[in-house]
Amino acid sequence: MFTKRRLAQLWLLCVALLLIALLWLLPQARINSSVLALLPQQTLGATPAAVQSGFMQRLDRQMVWLVAADEAHGEQVAQSWLTALRGIPALTQLQGPIDSAQQQAWGAFAWQHRNGLLDPATRERLQQGGEAQARWVLAQLFSAFAGVSGKEIQQDPLLLTRGAQLALQQNASRMTLRNGWLTVQDAQGRRWYFLHGELTGNAFSMQQSHTLVAALAEREAALKARWPDATLLTRGTVLFSDHASQQAQHDISTLGSATVAGVLLLVWLVFRSLRPLLLCALSVGIGAMTGTVLTLLLFGELHLMTLVMSLSIVGISADYTLYYLTERMVHGAEASPTDSMRKVRPAMLLALGTTAIAWLVMLLAPFPGLRQLAVFAASGLAAACLTVICWYPLLVRGLPVRPVPLMITLARWLAAWRRNQRVRIGVPLAVLLFSLFGLMQLKIDDDISRLQALPSALLAQDQQVAQLTGQQADQTWFVVSGASPQQTLERLDALAAKLPAAQRQQWLGAYRLLPLNSLARQQQDRALINAAAPAVVAALRTAGISAPQVNGDAMPVTVESWLNSPLSTGWRLLWLSVNEGESGVLVPVSGVKNSQALGQLAASLPGVSWVDRKASFNDLFAHYRAMLSMLLAVALAIIAVSYMWRLGWRRGLRSMLPSLLSLAAGLAALGYSGQALNLFALLALVLVLGIGINYSLFFSNPRGTPITSLLAVTLAMLTTLLTLGMLVFSTTQAIVSFGIVLCCGIFTAFLLAPLALPEQKRKRK
Repeated sequence: MFTKRRLAQLWLLCVALLLIALLWLLPQARINSSVLALLPQQTLGATPAAVQSGFMQRLDRQMVWLVAADEAHGEQVAQSWLTALRGIPALTQLQGPIDSAQQQAWGAFAWQHRNGLLDPATRERLQQGGEAQARWVLAQLFSAFAGVSGKEIQQDPLLLTRGAQLALQQNASRMTLRNGWLTVQDAQGRRWYFLHGELTGNAFSMQQSHTLVAALAEREAALKARWPDATLLTRGTVLFSDHASQQAQHDISTLGSATVAGVLLLVWLVFRSLRPLLLCALSVGIGAMTGTVLTLLLFGELHLMTLVMSLSIVGISADYTLYYLTERMVHGAEASPTDSMRKVRPAMLLALGTTAIAWLVMLLAPFPGLRQLAVFAASGLAAACLTVICWYPLLVRGLPVRPVPLMITLARWLAAWRRNQRVRIGVPLAVLLFSLFGLMQLKIDDDISRLQALPSALLAQDQQVAQLTGQQADQTWFVVSGASPQQTLERLDALAAKLPAAQRQQWLGAYRLLPLNSLARQQQDRALINAAAPAVVAALRTAGISAPQVNGDAMPVTVESWLNSPLSTGWRLLWLSVNEGESGVLVPVSGVKNSQALGQLAASLPGVSWVDRKASFNDLFAHYRAMLSMLLAVALAIIAVSYMWRLGWRRGLRSMLPSLLSLAAGLAALGYSGQALNLFALLALVLVLGIGINYSLFFSNPRGTPITSLLAVTLAMLTTLLTLGMLVFSTTQAIVSFGIVLCCGIFTAFLLAPLALPEQKRKRK
């Protein structure tokens, strides 16, 4: 008794410390609702971590709006929407029309630094000699549409400023400047006004995201009430993040309530007493608290998907309580609480070990969300089991002893497995046939886009914005980085020289280059300008135009001066500077047809990385799916060897059947449901193996009685299905497939678990 009390007191101290830690961590805890957090953190190739993190945060904060109305009121509606946006504290850097002062500043900076802002087309003409540039200047001069004035030709005989401006207009896709507004016309001739802004906080903060989306919806309703013919398109990561978080909150509130209610009702129907309900709630609550504390300590946050999927742990952590309470309910009159614990403790600890190992296998996957789930589950289950072992021998005294519920039905089921050859052979054979037909319909698909069904309204809106602006959301780009801004620009120059050839070979459709040259390139451009100037001036004078001498002096443009100038408006997103001079630049690419060749191109250049996020994620999913398949095969081999070593080869192989067929049935259910086999389905198989083997362990416990083991396993299976079954009704596709595999696999493991009955138990009448 002294040892039991000391053990209970020690665990009470541990629980108290966990409670204190929880109260300290919760106020500063962060709930991450991003589906992207389920994916690997390293998504920009070999880019330095600081540059990578900065770019991803910046891209996620961007927001774009397109506003359209009738031709007479379009500009007025756009201005009204800009005014409404300025009233939202969560938005900053809002950009609408460019006023005349900004346009003059733009022109002044471009003219003062024209020698340092040479565009690629002008550079190519200058490299061909002064005659090529002279022909282009004369063509612009005598064109009825170019509008070159005498003042412009006097100030800039080579028309370098005009060349740079034309290049920027081409890079600006289909957008044109109208009364200071960037606008674009659709196929029906309707004019759309472009607005841009950034979030002040994190796009994946659940509270801030929902507040912002609600504020935008409220202001959009007010805009359309005032201007009924107005149309508004919005684009931003925050919209999808908010949708995902609201889905997860719905899952937690509805599925969680159904899960808890179902488990409590089941326990009440079996034990007909309030104390078992309280004991189940106690072990589950301590397990959830422990999982939360350790997850927050290790990761600093909780992912919303971790909370949703942790609903499955409620049923599993209740298994230990139910197994012990069932033993006490049936044999409480003839055995003490300590004797009952000695009887079930080996099987409980072995079951905990297999289940915890199955969850911890998820730590091998490079997905932060799944790693959180693994830590949450393994620690929570261990705490629930320790609660039962340390406290319940003291808490179950006086628990009513009742006959086994449905004893006749359970006894007949056991008798069928003992004596009926058709049951012992027919049930496994039926499961095998079910599995074979289902596996024939199973398809493998590692496409990451199928993990979550995105809302069609948001997708349609995003695609319309991409079509109008010409800025696709392909998430394919080059990342150029360097230890200093000039090194980054020099590496960008090297990449820019390779891209036209890649475009001619149709590896890509289009790309956007930052209109900023390195100082080394500016020095080379200065030499080209001085070499071509005499030919251009001579051609102008021959045409009867007096042209002054070209100013070939250096007009250097540094990164800092360019970023602070109006010329960088709309381009700053592509440039990032971090501590100690480290910097990076994005080169967005669209129409990719040969991602592998572009990856090889990037690998041949120092400081350049190729990023095709969807393709890299798909490859990663396929790689880890194959790796988990190998791990499952190794685990099955180890289990088979251990069974045959302990039980003999014949009984060992028979005991392996529940594990093998439960995995096959889980995959078959996936095939019947039309879902594809992916990494998440294999992770579910790991849990099927870890949880399902518990049922065989309970039945094979030589100290237990078959009828008690069957009742405990039935309760464990029902509570697990009540929790895991809820995942099937989730609104997230990845969780649905996860739940399908778990439900069918675990039910099959329960169905075939009597195959593990000891020989002497099967022969006893």
